[in-house]
Amino acid sequence: MMAESVYDIAVVGGGASGMMAAVEAARAGARVVLLEAQQRAGRKLLASGNGRCNLTNRLLTAQNYHGDAGTAAHVWERWTPELVIREFRRFGLLCRELEEGRVYPYSLQASTVQKLLLRLLENTGAELRCGFLAENITRKEKGFTIASPSERLRAQRVIIAAGGKAAPQLGGGESGYELARALGHTVTPLFPALVQLAVPRARVKALKGARALAAASLLVDGRVRKTVRGEVLFAEAALSGICIFELSRVYGALSEQEQKNACVRLDLMPEYEIGDIKQLLKGARGTAFHGAEAAEGLLNRLIAQELARRVLPKQQGTTEQELNPRQLSQLAAAVKQFDFPVTGTLGWEHAQVTAGGIPLAEINENTMESRCCPGVYFTGEILNIDGDCGGFNLHWAWSTGIIAGRAAALKNREDVCTESQK
Repeated sequence: MMAESVYDIAVVGGGASGMMAAVEAARAGARVVLLEAQQRAGRKLLASGNGRCNLTNRLLTAQNYHGDAGTAAHVWERWTPELVIREFRRFGLLCRELEEGRVYPYSLQASTVQKLLLRLLENTGAELRCGFLAENITRKEKGFTIASPSERLRAQRVIIAAGGKAAPQLGGGESGYELARALGHTVTPLFPALVQLAVPRARVKALKGARALAAASLLVDGRVRKTVRGEVLFAEAALSGICIFELSRVYGALSEQEQKNACVRLDLMPEYEIGDIKQLLKGARGTAFHGAEAAEGLLNRLIAQELARRVLPKQQGTTEQELNPRQLSQLAAAVKQFDFPVTGTLGWEHAQVTAGGIPLAEINENTMESRCCPGVYFTGEILNIDGDCGGFNLHWAWSTGIIAGRAAALKNREDVCTESQK
């Protein structure tokens, strides 16, 4: 038989929420083991915020979240961005706020946060076991047994912080959901969020590498579902950028039929009306610009040329002076309605977060304890909550990790006191 180590609390998953939960539980006096399937804890954290680790966002509201956002509001009320920042400051991490409320470590290095959490685990006495893939969690008379392919251990409480399916190359997968289902939980449909939107290669081939500030809208059957302003990046066969990531969440929630009729419309000059743009194009009269170059004084050169090819395919050799009023109107309209049919997303490998997960109705949001299996707690991405870009997903990880870690440790102490009184 395999020998079984015994702990107060076992945390399954060494990502952001798992490390935070383990630290908080150990600081509260519990004997904690953190189980990570990868050979290194915090790999996804290192990639967050383009390597700068966008910790939280001071402008956080419920509108920044999707899924069971209404139920989760109590979590944000208890652990506001200010309190999360203060908690990191207690740990010795200085933060700085940059654009749009985004908060980062002062070093602007995700490795600073990862190493801090690893150091806290060591200093608080929490044990870190990498390479431990939790395949099964079984309730026993006093606690739970957690088994991997080669060993097993016991714990009075279990915190499942196994993350979602996003970024499998960094450890994402379905193991956490399988554990949850085996313990009596349901899982809502999962789909990649904060991911590039795929478009026909021919539509963006000439634009690869270009960038543009725009108002990006997701349309279904010609009707706008959501509009976000920001920088759009044109990739090999996809649109990228923060505003596109946020539209991808809306796209993923559409029905299969709606997805077939979806497109992204870019307003490349949202501050101007069509008539104003037409007048600006007219202002180029007397120059040596050709039809294909008519908008180059207004837009990125590659984009201006592509617009002209779409609207004026037979006028590329004429001068701007020869464009008639109708053609100028068409070109101005195209600036406001630069459309790209959506064919899908770039999938889980490119997604930053998972949409869907364990419904919060099955969780006590005051403690993050399961209502289906008392003694088990859930944190982070595995739950049916996902946020916009800008630090909102990491804030959810930290806050749920803190709540679960402290609650599990407190429950453990209560059980010890009850046992001693018998």
